[in-house]
Amino acid sequence: MKKKILSLLMVGAMSASMLMGCGGGSTDTNSEVSSEIDMDEEAYECSIQVVILPGMDYSAQESAMEEALNELTKPAINCTVDIQFVSIAEVANTTQMQIAADEKIDLVHVATVSPISAMVGQDLLLDLTDLLEKRGQDIKALYDESILAAGMVDDQLLAIPAKQYNVSGKGIYYNKTVADANGITVPESGTIDDLEAVLTQVAEKTDIMPFYVGEGKTNYLYWLSSYNSFGDQAAYGAIIDEIDGNATIENLYASDEFEEFCLRMYKWRQAGILQKNQEDTNQAQTYFNEGQLFAVVTDITPALKAQYQAQAQASGFEAEFMTLVEPAVTNSVVQEYMWGIAANSERPEKAMDLLNYLYSADGAAAANILLYGLEGENYEKVEGSENVIATNGSYLASFMVIGDQSKIAVQAPNDDTFVQQNEDMMASAKVSNLIGYMYTANDFSAEAGAVSNVIVEYLPRLQNGVCESEEATKALIDEFNSALESAGINEIIADNQAHMDEFIANK
Repeated sequence: MKKKILSLLMVGAMSASMLMGCGGGSTDTNSEVSSEIDMDEEAYECSIQVVILPGMDYSAQESAMEEALNELTKPAINCTVDIQFVSIAEVANTTQMQIAADEKIDLVHVATVSPISAMVGQDLLLDLTDLLEKRGQDIKALYDESILAAGMVDDQLLAIPAKQYNVSGKGIYYNKTVADANGITVPESGTIDDLEAVLTQVAEKTDIMPFYVGEGKTNYLYWLSSYNSFGDQAAYGAIIDEIDGNATIENLYASDEFEEFCLRMYKWRQAGILQKNQEDTNQAQTYFNEGQLFAVVTDITPALKAQYQAQAQASGFEAEFMTLVEPAVTNSVVQEYMWGIAANSERPEKAMDLLNYLYSADGAAAANILLYGLEGENYEKVEGSENVIATNGSYLASFMVIGDQSKIAVQAPNDDTFVQQNEDMMASAKVSNLIGYMYTANDFSAEAGAVSNVIVEYLPRLQNGVCESEEATKALIDEFNSALESAGINEIIADNQAHMDEFIANK
């Protein structure tokens, strides 16, 4: 029985120009859409982005996956599937360029480094309001209206949540094999001080990198501390400990928490915990899977645990997790993974048909293909269970989130208790009071772009800890904040606060 689940972003490094403005698409294609699928017309080929790690190449099995998908989708919704594999490092630019050049693109990854907050105002995404009403009934049955509101921008539904279990902790996953071999005990949960103690031992006892920030355009403090941010990399402000009731927006980069974080990063570089710098543009997951990196920041959910543990196993070692921020239901969690329809989609109603089908009970098998590849080649069913599978590492759709999680296959080491684990996690988590609130800095587009440029200029150096001393680090933080203030961050925050206060008052 399908349950309506109340699920109540992070992070993205995109060009500053994409952080401006309001709205995101046109409603022209929606007004004449029928609620019925025409099964007699020629089948439409619908493209869908599947985001993967850099360096991965699944072109050899792409045709077989599409053929398997088409056997399911064509008789069900009169649609065939064009898989567009795209690297996480390239997805933001690829999406922009495909739409600008009017190239074939339909279902768009509105997530990770290409979140909704970074895509509004550029006419990249269609308004899905009418499409969802007429062709998205399975999606509507799965989500409560409050969670769907997380994709609303200026009365336009620009994206649909990808997960129905929108609760997540934050912390790290780490190489348990290395920890065990060197007598390093990592607690299941703890503070950033506890993490530092672990990483210090890694630096002293092993030859692998303990921690990695790399290019540094994404604020790693997000996974190490509790705050709710607005805009890309908190360009529109943040609320420290919002989940505990605080409702004051402030400049994150002027906070004590950020200064302590930067000083800690300086300390970690001196201690050998941080070894690379902002010139290194490799992905942390790549270093981790190659056995060169001990710990990677992450959201923590049952699904992600299984995914990263399976990837580690395929690389020849074990992975485990340490929670630093307790599970909560927040806007950033739900907006971290969403789906949109490209503004230049030739048949947006068919794109909605495919998305809706993938979230239906009948479409679970198709979702499994996108998530896990082909049975017998990329995974096998676990003996004794009809729904649990064991992947072999030959196909890793690392950033693919799709399908009704109560119907799709469960990836080992999770088991048949997976759904109950998620429901229990949802039931015990704190819930943000700001679910559905979205600030777009409509009246401050120039300031928003300038603020984002400043963040990109200063953040990589500060969180890589590359200053020559603590005093130099503090001085650079001061310089950073002076530049932010000159760019207009305080005006943006004041406007954001006024809009948020109105949102709360009207709830």
